[in-house]
Amino acid sequence: MVREKTFFTILVESAAPEESFVQVFWSWANHLGEAIDKVLRACRSMGIENATASEADPFDFAALPDHVIHDEKLDVFFAEARHFFPTTVEGSFIPPTGIIKSCQDGELDYELIREGFSQMIRGDGLYEVEAVIGRDQLFETFVALVRRLPSIRVFWIKIAADWEDKGREEFLVNEDLDSAESITDFLTAHAKDTVPNGHVALTAYSKVGQTNLVIDTHKTIKVLTKSAKVQSKMVARLKKLGFVELPEFYSLEYGYYHWHYRPTRSKSRSRFVAALKLAGVGTFLSKRPEY
Repeated sequence: MVREKTFFTILVESAAPEESFVQVFWSWANHLGEAIDKVLRACRSMGIENATASEADPFDFAALPDHVIHDEKLDVFFAEARHFFPTTVEGSFIPPTGIIKSCQDGELDYELIREGFSQMIRGDGLYEVEAVIGRDQLFETFVALVRRLPSIRVFWIKIAADWEDKGREEFLVNEDLDSAESITDFLTAHAKDTVPNGHVALTAYSKVGQTNLVIDTHKTIKVLTKSAKVQSKMVARLKKLGFVELPEFYSLEYGYYHWHYRPTRSKSRSRFVAALKLAGVGTFLSKRPEY
C-alpha cells in the first residue's frame, strides 16, 4: 500500500554573525523528517548558509499563499520574502534531530529554552537530573553519562505508541548491552534509528540506586535515581562537559506545541522492528521492563 504524502510548511532560519533571517518553505513528503531534509537540501542549493529548520507543521495545500515560488527541480515551494533580524550573542536554541517546535505558539516563549541542566529531589524521594542538550552534542553527552554509571544491568529502547498510529508502546530489552562500549557500538550501528528518532526513547539501567539514564522522545536527557551519589556524578560530568545549571529550566516537552519526527534516511516503525527482530538483539515486550 502506497502511503499518501503530507504537505508540510517549514520555517528556516539562517544565522550570520551580524544579521540573520527566516524564510518559509513548503514541501510534499512521506513524513516530517523527509520534508525537513528536502527543504534543507533546497537551501544548500539556493546558497542559504547555516540553514536550520526551526518550526514546522502540516499545511493545507489549498491555503498556500499567492505568489509563492515553486521550484520543481528542488521539489519545494518557498516565499520570496526573507525577514531579517539582528543576530543575538547566544543564538537560538537548536533542538536535537527528532523534535521540532510547531509554528503555533504555545504558552511559553521559545527563547526561554537554553542548553543546560537542572537537578532536584522529587516528592517521591528520587534524585533527578534533567538536561537540554543541543543537536550537535546529544549523542556524545549521553555516552559520556553512560560511562559515569557505576554499572549497567540492561539497556532498552521504547518505541512510542503514536508512531505510525499503532496505539501501543513496544520495548526492546537487551541484557547484553551492559557496558558503555557495547551501548555505544549499538547506537552507532543504528545511528539513524535511535538517538535522532523522535519516536524512540533509550534507557540504560544500573542497579546502583536503581538508576535510569534516559534519552526520552523529546530528546531530553533524564536521570532518575535513588542515589544522591549517582546524581552528583551525573551533575559533575555535565559541568565538566561545559553545561551549566539553569535557575529556570525549559524544554520543548512542556509549554510548547511541537512535533516528533524521524530522520529522512531512517527506517519506518515496521521496518525498524523487523530489522531488530531479524538481528536478534533483544527481547520485545509490550510493557516497560521491571528490574
